[in-house]
Amino acid sequence: MQKGIRRLGVFFIALTLVLVVNLSYLQVWGQKDLMENPANTRRLVEEYGIARGRIITSDGLVLAESEPAQGPFAYRRRYHQGSLFSHILGYDSPQFGRSGLEEAYNEQLLGRKPPRSWVEEMTSDVREGNDVYLTLDAGVQSAAAKALGSRKGAVVAMNPKTGAVLAMYSWPTYEPQALVTQEGDADGTPLAEKAMQNYSRDTNSPLLNRAAAGLYTPGSVFKVVTASAGLEAGFSASTAFDCPGVWEVGGSRVTNYGSPPRSFGSIDMETALTYSVNTYFAQLAVKMGASTLVKYAEAFGLNSVPPLDLPGVSASRIPPSGRMDAVQLAWSGAGQGEILLTPLQLCLVGCAVANGGKIMTPHLLKEVRKGEAILERYDASVWRTPISADTAAEVLGMMISVVEKGTGTLAAISGVTVAGKTGTAEVEGKLPHAWFLGIAPAENPSVVVAVVVENSGGAGGSVAAPIAREVIRAALK
Repeated sequence: MQKGIRRLGVFFIALTLVLVVNLSYLQVWGQKDLMENPANTRRLVEEYGIARGRIITSDGLVLAESEPAQGPFAYRRRYHQGSLFSHILGYDSPQFGRSGLEEAYNEQLLGRKPPRSWVEEMTSDVREGNDVYLTLDAGVQSAAAKALGSRKGAVVAMNPKTGAVLAMYSWPTYEPQALVTQEGDADGTPLAEKAMQNYSRDTNSPLLNRAAAGLYTPGSVFKVVTASAGLEAGFSASTAFDCPGVWEVGGSRVTNYGSPPRSFGSIDMETALTYSVNTYFAQLAVKMGASTLVKYAEAFGLNSVPPLDLPGVSASRIPPSGRMDAVQLAWSGAGQGEILLTPLQLCLVGCAVANGGKIMTPHLLKEVRKGEAILERYDASVWRTPISADTAAEVLGMMISVVEKGTGTLAAISGVTVAGKTGTAEVEGKLPHAWFLGIAPAENPSVVVAVVVENSGGAGGSVAAPIAREVIRAALK
C-alpha cells in the first residue's frame, strides 16, 4: 500500500516538474513564436487594441493613422493618400498581416521601440504607439506619380549626400484601404479578401514595388558603370576607339542605334557617352576585361541587396566574369546581356557619381517621435565607395554633356545644370524599356532621379528623360 502511494507521489512530482519546465520554456523561449502564430487571436486583439502611431512625410503630410473601429478590434488603419504611397507604406491587416513600412517599423508604431524604462513597463500599459516620420517629400512623390501617369514603371529620387529617399513610386499600384477593411458584401464575404484576390490575380502585378524589386535590362544607363570602371582601370576620358556602326567580336556583332546603325569614327569616352555609342563601350569592356567590369559593378552594389529599411528589396545582377565570353562581355559593357537592375540600384549608382564616389546608406526613416519628443533619429552613414572622387567628377562632367547636347536634352531645365544618361533596353519579343538617370544641380547635387518605363516602345531620351525632369523640378523647389 505504502509502495503504491510513493509511486503515485513520484508520478505527481514528475508531472509538476514537466509542467514547470514547459511553462518556463514558453515564457523564455517560446513566447515569440506564440505571439507571432497567425492562429493566436489574443495577439491580434491585444495589438489592435493599441492606437498605432502615425506615419508622416518629412513635410508633415499624415499618410497613415489608427481610428476607433466597431467589431472585434478597437482600432483600424486609415490611409489618407489612397494609392500614392502604397508600395512604401504597405498595409496593416488582421487577415493578411503587415507589409512595407507597416512591417518594418511595427515595433515603433506599437510603442514597443525604443524600449521603455523598467519603471514605465511596471507602472503603465502601452495603449498608444509612436509616430514614424519619413524622408519622403509629398511634393516630389506627387510629381513622380503625375509624370509617370498610367505607364507601367517606376521612379526613385534620393538625396545623394544623405541617402534619404525623397520619392519612390511604382505603377500599377493598389489601394491599401481595400486590404484592411473589415466590412463584407451582401453574402458576408469580407471585402478585403475579394480585393486581395483581385490584386493577386491581376497580370499587371499591382502589388509589386517595381522601384525596389523590379529587375530590368538596363540598356545604356549601365554605361555610367562601364565608364567609371574604365577610368578606375587606367583608361582616360580621352581614350579613343574607332566606332563603326557595327563592330564584330567573337563571331558576332555589336551594333549602334539607328537603321542603318550610325558610324561615329574615332571618338573619345565623353563623345561616346554623350551619344550613347554601343561600339565604344563594347570595346572598352573587352579591353578592361570581364573581371574588372564585374568587380566595379559589384562595388556599386550589384549582386547585393541594398540596405534600404523596406522589406522586399531585390538585388540587381551581373553574371560572374567566368561565365562571360567576348560577345557577352561586349554587350554587357553596353548594358545588355544578362545584367538586370532595379530602379533603386540605378539611383544608387547615380548617387556615387553625384557624391564624390560615395554611396550613402539609403533610408526612409527620418525619426521616431512621441508627441514632440524625438525618441530615435536616423544617422546618415556611408554604404559603399565604389569609385574615387576624381572618377566621379569626370563621369559627372560627361553626363552634363549628355543633357546639354546629347541624347538627354529633354531633361534640361532652364537655369539648372542637369547631368544625365539615357537608356533604351532591348527586350526579346517585347517593346524596349526606356530609362533615364538624372543628377541636379550638377555643381552641387541635391537630388538623383532614376526612371524606368516598362516596354514603352520609345527611347529613354524621349520617354523617361521628361519624367525625370519633372521630378527634379519638384525636388529643387
